[in-house]
Amino acid sequence: MDIVKVLETLRDNSHKLKLLWWAFLALTVVLNIFIKPHHPHFEWEKIPGAWGIFGLAFSITIILVMKKVIYPLISRPEGYYEC
Repeated sequence: MDIVKVLETLRDNSHKLKLLWWAFLALTVVLNIFIKPHHPHFEWEKIPGAWGIFGLAFSITIILVMKKVIYPLISRPEGYYEC
């Protein structure tokens, strides 16, 4: 199969793929309700979806830090690299 056809099919069905991805993520949280960690290291690990919530919170934190703190430090004005 041609890679272009595969990519076009994926692009045309992107809404279905997003729905499938969200369903998969929801399934992992639901499974976490029934499958408990054997020896949780922290008390909050007993909460269903705790690592998902942890990952979401810190990924948003990293994005905000990068946009507000790091980007102004490393950005250059337009035309900086022109001779």
